[in-house]
Amino acid sequence: MAMTSDSAPSLRRRLSWRLQHLVLRAVAVLLGALGLDRASAFMGWCWRRLAPFNARHARADAHLALAMPELTTEDRRRILGDMWENLGRTAAETILLPRLLAEPQRITCAVPPEDLAKAAGGAVFVSLHTGNWEVVSVPLLQAGFETKALYKPLSNPHVEDWLRARREPLYPGGLIGRQHGIAVKLRAIARAGSVLAIVADQTDRTAITVEFFGRPARAMPFPAMLARRLGLPLFVGRTVRTEGAHFRVEGRWLEVPHTTDAEADVVAATRAIHAVWEEWIREYPGQWMWAHRKWR
Repeated sequence: MAMTSDSAPSLRRRLSWRLQHLVLRAVAVLLGALGLDRASAFMGWCWRRLAPFNARHARADAHLALAMPELTTEDRRRILGDMWENLGRTAAETILLPRLLAEPQRITCAVPPEDLAKAAGGAVFVSLHTGNWEVVSVPLLQAGFETKALYKPLSNPHVEDWLRARREPLYPGGLIGRQHGIAVKLRAIARAGSVLAIVADQTDRTAITVEFFGRPARAMPFPAMLARRLGLPLFVGRTVRTEGAHFRVEGRWLEVPHTTDAEADVVAATRAIHAVWEEWIREYPGQWMWAHRKWR
């Protein structure tokens, strides 16, 4: 039987994957020679100046104007410049993640140990793409939790394997790629007492509508649904870039409603998550990814 294009990538695509991997490895060598601080600053500088020419810049600007209409054109330009710089820095820090994790003094945790202890027996930790979201789970790692993370694998298998190897030390319980039927698997994992980490400010086919910055927005309900159905505590966390390649991790526990209407409870909890996110994004608007398709 002939293989379909989905099951057998074309030669051109396979060569493209190989080339992307080689370029990534070369960039990693360059950034490694610069050192973490200079590599982060260099990539941030490059992205601040070059990324505005990307088509996603217009979408991010439209979203920012929609969410915060009180901003002037100059305000938006400054915030979006900060956003691209933060993303460039995060890219460099992800490539050099082993070095970053080897210097724990770069990451401070503002969550008291007794608060983190509430995750014993299982919990859902939900975060968003702000600051450097890759390190938001460091306090869980330091506290000894067997954290598992749900993430979306990259289409390039070579780049995926390379980056995955850098992220794995953060998640002793493993990295779980999003796929069909994953909900059942995650419920089994959560019931076993693991801490499940999800970056959930993007949307997927399960998206529901909640208010976000005063506008109807698409929202992923899965973290709230998992916490509600399994009776797990729900923690909302974020990473704040404090200066250069230094960060503060903070967050709070949210009350998950348990009424006779489970669907309404999930919507209410998802709305509460987004209310916290809105508060945080307004505080540091230049550290969030405004190009996400939340409103359009």
